[in-house]
Amino acid sequence: MYSVSMYETKDYPTDRGEKISFDRSLIPPCQAACPLHMEIREYVDLIAQGKVMEALRVIRNDNPFPSICAHVCTHPCENACRRSQVDKPIAIRALKRFAVEFGGDRMVQGEAETMRSERVAIVGSGPAGLACAYYLRKLGYPVTIFEAHSELGGMLRVGIPQYRLPREVLDTEVQRLIQMGVEIRRNTRVVSLDLLFGMGYKVIFLTLGAHQGLRMGVEGEESPGVVDGATFLREVNLGLKPSLGEKAAVVGGGNVAIDAARTALRLGTKRVVILYRRSRAEMPADPTEVEQALEEGVEVQFLVTPTKIKRANGHLSVTCMRMELGDPDAGGRRRPVPIKDSEFDEEFDTLVTAIGQAPQIPEDFHLRMGRGSTVQVDPATLTTNRAGVFAGGDAVTGPATVVEALAAGRQAALRIDDYLQHRYPLANKEVREGLAGDLLPKTLDMVKKTSRLEPQVLPPEARGKNFEPVELVYNWEAAINEARRCLRCGMGAEILFQDKCATCLTCLRVCPYNVPYLDEGGVIQIPADQCQACGICVTQCPAGAIVLRKPYDRRHVASELDHALRSAAESKFKPFIIGFCCQYGLFGTGALASLWRRAKAGIWIVPVLCVAKVEAEHILRAFEMGAEGVFIAGCGEQCAREKTAFWVSQQVEKVRKVLVQLGLASERVQMFNLYAGDEDPAHALDEFTEKIGGLYLASVIKQEVKS
Repeated sequence: MYSVSMYETKDYPTDRGEKISFDRSLIPPCQAACPLHMEIREYVDLIAQGKVMEALRVIRNDNPFPSICAHVCTHPCENACRRSQVDKPIAIRALKRFAVEFGGDRMVQGEAETMRSERVAIVGSGPAGLACAYYLRKLGYPVTIFEAHSELGGMLRVGIPQYRLPREVLDTEVQRLIQMGVEIRRNTRVVSLDLLFGMGYKVIFLTLGAHQGLRMGVEGEESPGVVDGATFLREVNLGLKPSLGEKAAVVGGGNVAIDAARTALRLGTKRVVILYRRSRAEMPADPTEVEQALEEGVEVQFLVTPTKIKRANGHLSVTCMRMELGDPDAGGRRRPVPIKDSEFDEEFDTLVTAIGQAPQIPEDFHLRMGRGSTVQVDPATLTTNRAGVFAGGDAVTGPATVVEALAAGRQAALRIDDYLQHRYPLANKEVREGLAGDLLPKTLDMVKKTSRLEPQVLPPEARGKNFEPVELVYNWEAAINEARRCLRCGMGAEILFQDKCATCLTCLRVCPYNVPYLDEGGVIQIPADQCQACGICVTQCPAGAIVLRKPYDRRHVASELDHALRSAAESKFKPFIIGFCCQYGLFGTGALASLWRRAKAGIWIVPVLCVAKVEAEHILRAFEMGAEGVFIAGCGEQCAREKTAFWVSQQVEKVRKVLVQLGLASERVQMFNLYAGDEDPAHALDEFTEKIGGLYLASVIKQEVKS
């Protein structure tokens, strides 16, 4: 286990405005890996339930610009996803985009109230600067953004091609900042920090980005026709169409190199070749982006590096040397080693260099600089050597990801608030334990294997000559099914009341994943890193000693049942029937949607997160409050877990025995479970209703005879 510090505990509301008050869940690896520490588990689970607007609300609690991240986030959360131990990680970024698109994020209005008098200047409008402005406005500060270009966004606008990040998405976020009251000064290059202080700004946040391309250090790289990748992408994104000729080469293996190569094709270059000095396994670019580039016709020559460039007859003659991989470097990648006498020449019209970028900080700012032309700051406060001057983003770290820049912007806003309120950075309000460790083989064997659903993309022939977005958004069914693959890590069961545990071993017997065990001291243990949160041991424990670490599921069943019982009491329709139905099937996959549509007067459906969470006590309470019949409808083969139907049937049989003891017909409780080829479940509901109606009529007649 490990501990992760969070800025605050974020309770998210349910449909009826309730909040989670008891939460002992552990932080899942996906959330720990996210620079913004987003509540990924929560919003993925809400998507799986079909509650897309609620999912978007959770996303917006943690991310100022979810629509941007939904397109370009490098999703480190997916690299940490424990589902990859089973098959493939959850498509978290694609699910975020689904929530943004279907949840109506573009309709969200920016709101903020000015409550402070201290003015803050933000120099640069990249993701770190935009995020800092967002959070400072939320804190009530007057904020002004100074941007040297005509449009805001920094590398979001000038460094990322439109086929990855549509400009209307970025424009919407900028407009929201304007709605919040952020003052924007375009075409304004800051040349003096003293001048800003003289204008009355109390704090300056520098986020100038890393726009300066690095040089290769080879002979002839100053020749006409050689351009760095950052400059090339900036010109294209600002509306220019540089002519690259018929054959262009791109040097590098990162995302900028891939973006430059794919952009060159879209500008009409007939042949585009990437020269990369390592193998594909060492390529730092997003593997999906690399694959799409290859599909579009980009060629890649691996283990090749330019050593000399010469301009002749209107073309570039590029001398390259072949490489082989040696020992790993400090970053873990194997070093490229030149192969003697392996030089060869190739001719290109243009050579784009994309081997890295660095910040350009004016000397007149008088800031202490570090390696790679970056600004030196206190890592805890983000303060520079000048009082009142903070810095963050690529200007401090060098080229980083969008989500890392957003996290830096948030941190800067919080530290600026501390500075202006004359306090040392506040201690974190909460330190929660995180979940770590791999799933054991015996647990892995029992987890249901389901293929990852990748979002669809435009075919290569439809995207090679334009800048339309390549990736398409999930449809409803695909998003729901992908979200249901989540293992809900950290929300498993625990024995909260050890003194109540009778060591009956029921939990060992019923767990589908072989998780509980008896330790050497004779105490039942439920390892948090193995539990799959199915809740079966909770419903089956005779002592009631086991609870879920985040028992929202159990309270959800109780609250939904109470709501149905109150509604039924007011309606007086007969026969009174309660139906516990899988919420995923009702709203998510739609497998049970017909039950909701066909429900007649007197039938009250209780949506539950999983029918395995329905306890015998829930069913008996429905009868106690006057129900003539109760049915449970699961989603059958669409269930994300194994043996759900079996354990539900155990609960049903337990209830039937109680009903017989009370002198009631056991058929008053029924279970429906869908399998491939089954007929519409509404027909089964009609048959059950007729049966209950007959029993109700018989009881009424019997009562009249007695009276």
